[in-house]
Amino acid sequence: MMRRTWLQRLPLWAAVLAPLLRPTGTHAQGSAQVWLRVRNSSQEAFTHVWQGLPQQGTDVDLGPLLPGDTSRWHALPTTLAHYRKTRIQIGQRQFTHVTDQSFPGGRATLAPGHYTFTYTLEGGALRLTVAAEPGASGTDRSHQKQ
Repeated sequence: MMRRTWLQRLPLWAAVLAPLLRPTGTHAQGSAQVWLRVRNSSQEAFTHVWQGLPQQGTDVDLGPLLPGDTSRWHALPTTLAHYRKTRIQIGQRQFTHVTDQSFPGGRATLAPGHYTFTYTLEGGALRLTVAAEPGASGTDRSHQKQ
């Protein structure tokens, strides 16, 4: 009889415990992803900005960015290939910037967290500054690469 009572209440217990056993969407996203945004710190309008890895379906179309504009946040997997390249179109010219070992602390990859990729155009080449935003791991908050 006791077993029957327990079995009858099992669906109720499952419903009560389920939210406690599964991670929340915010926690799951924040712990396994790199959140990025791109800032145009140049004097020229970025006609179009793309970031990500098209072959894996993580490419993000960020649209145009006027001087001083910052894109929306987007989440990518923590694997370097997903955020290694940024493509920026300025007028009829396209620049593909490959980010290798230019992350805070001299790391080769980004730890999960929020980062701003700030691009300037100097002498016909893109220059990148990566800044970890508040709450991101690591003590060194920025690093530059030409």
